[in-house]
Amino acid sequence: MTNNGKCALCGKTFTEQNEGEKSCMLEEVIEGTPYKFDSTDCITMFKRFRNVYGNDFRELLGQEQQFISDPFWNRATPSEQEIREIGKESELGKPDITQLIRDPAKIQKIAFEIGMEARDEILVIYSTAKAFYRQMKLETIQSLKEVVEVRGVKTRILTPKEPLIEKTVQLLKQQNRNIEIRYSEQGLQTQVTILVVDRKSSLVVELKDDAKESSYEAMGLGAYSNRKATVLSYVSIFESLWKQSELYEKVCEVCEQLKFRDKMQTEFINTAAHELRTPIQPIIGLAEILRSRKEVITAPIYDEYLSVIIRNAMRLKELTGNILDIARIESQSINLNTEVVEIDSLILNALQDIKSQIGINQEVRLLYDSRKEVAIFVEADKDRITQVISNLLSNAINFTKRGTIAITKEKKEEAGSVNISVEDTGTGIGPEIFPRLFTKFATKSDKGIGLGLYISKRIVEAHGGRIWAENNTGRKGTTFTFSLPLNN
Repeated sequence: MTNNGKCALCGKTFTEQNEGEKSCMLEEVIEGTPYKFDSTDCITMFKRFRNVYGNDFRELLGQEQQFISDPFWNRATPSEQEIREIGKESELGKPDITQLIRDPAKIQKIAFEIGMEARDEILVIYSTAKAFYRQMKLETIQSLKEVVEVRGVKTRILTPKEPLIEKTVQLLKQQNRNIEIRYSEQGLQTQVTILVVDRKSSLVVELKDDAKESSYEAMGLGAYSNRKATVLSYVSIFESLWKQSELYEKVCEVCEQLKFRDKMQTEFINTAAHELRTPIQPIIGLAEILRSRKEVITAPIYDEYLSVIIRNAMRLKELTGNILDIARIESQSINLNTEVVEIDSLILNALQDIKSQIGINQEVRLLYDSRKEVAIFVEADKDRITQVISNLLSNAINFTKRGTIAITKEKKEEAGSVNISVEDTGTGIGPEIFPRLFTKFATKSDKGIGLGLYISKRIVEAHGGRIWAENNTGRKGTTFTFSLPLNN
């Protein structure tokens, strides 16, 4: 058998038949031009495509004179009356429709009509960011917003990410919670805009020229369908892209978190190395002096050196303790040895421990009214709560060069808790640090490694309480407050 040409529509190659074999090739003259076809279905489809595309249909066949047919188009019909019935319920007896539309104005009209008839759900995929902008100019987005607000239609939109789109998205989300919008990454973007309404009708519009400012110039062929199989196919495409965009957003979020953690870890290592080195140096240096010059060192100098060594050793102990606490918190192995304790005793212990941290050049007064008119008891780990109070006092001292630091307690009967507050007249909390105040390594101080507030938060929460901070209104400084459940 030898080659005898191809089907004008599906491209199947004909071969010359042997004697006695029946030929499967059909010949048809259409508008004066002879064509060869593989079947009567190909002849019918060819005529329908020619009817829709006109003289341009020959260009779609390509150099190989081949066009692969698709069952999607096998109900193509140019009925104006059927287009007006878009969105009607199938049980009303309307026939299935698949409509190929070449007129951009007609495509836009159909999109508006089926969108306005939505009752339950609208799904939209925009091919490009410019496609989104073009629809904004036509006020399609505004019309969609009205449908969502008036009827409560749940709407999901997939669109590429652009600064202007982000602003529009934020505004839409603020105004109506029934609108969900996600951004499609570049690899998932399509060359068609897809609209699906109530999972009963779909409109697909190809992108012809994205450089055009007008939607009518940018769009190519449109296809409307209310056939169940076709519409659900586009729903499946939408759901797949929606899920992929969700996963992509989560991956991006995790990536940013890892970058932030890496940055924080690097800063922590650098800061921790510096903070650990600071007390170690005087401990080693003064200990060497005491050992090498013990015969000539007088008692006052001896006591002074020992005081410096002890103070720096205590600082080193605190730093290593914080690092160990972080390890315990991260591994969820921090243990609480709870007992019934009185709040005043915890506060007084913390005040006694913290006084030595006030520098010679600081003019700071510690204020606390220790009168026990009403004793307040909590069930807590006294060492851990003392640690929290000490951390808050230490934080206040670091940021208060001159003024007062006042600690107060207040019983909240209705809430069944007690609030303990530390108020200072220092520099306050800067806006750049406030959002991550109680996270690890968040600090603007030249002392410490930014672990105290994070540890305090975790200790308080382990006791069933909470901790917060606010800049003082109308005056300088900050107030840190934490609550603990009362022992009833």
